[in-house]
Amino acid sequence: MFAWMQLSGNLCFHSPDRKCDAACNGYSEMIHHRIKKLIVSFKTLQGNPPYLARGTAIGVFVGVAPILPFKTLLIVSMTFLLPSSTVAAILVCTLICNPLTYIPLYYAAWCVGNLLLPGYASWEKIQTSILLIQQSGFRESLLLLGQTGAETMVVIVLGGVVLAVPFTVVSYPLSLRFFTKIAQKRQEKHLLNRR
Repeated sequence: MFAWMQLSGNLCFHSPDRKCDAACNGYSEMIHHRIKKLIVSFKTLQGNPPYLARGTAIGVFVGVAPILPFKTLLIVSMTFLLPSSTVAAILVCTLICNPLTYIPLYYAAWCVGNLLLPGYASWEKIQTSILLIQQSGFRESLLLLGQTGAETMVVIVLGGVVLAVPFTVVSYPLSLRFFTKIAQKRQEKHLLNRR
């Protein structure tokens, strides 16, 4: 069921019994390279540490919450309402919610939602919907979400929001500390260069 988690060795994340070929290994290297590039971009963000930390917290919340076709729209709206870095939010959301993490995030959201509202949605139906949404455009995604059913959406969204809140609360002070240290290092480097 979770064959995509077996990224070590020669096992392919597409199928548990299929060996990776060169194209699949190239794909995983490409993903690794893009993640490294996102992390470097995150470290080089410029701005006030609280501003960047708020953007990071928003990105964590939206990245963990299961709202697949609306993530960017929600990030832009939230960063406008709570003055914060849209770029930091999008970078963090991309690191958290990407094709490798969709299924585990939605599964965790369903588990939490199913604890709060048991019996409203089956995991098989949700997994099928997620796979179809991943392969669709925005318009088709909206139609698929409409066909999923209100009960299923309530379970997933409620579970995802409950799951996202603690991560969001923890991410703000951690990212504030991170950006404050980076700002201090930049200032020290700037002072050394002026001598």
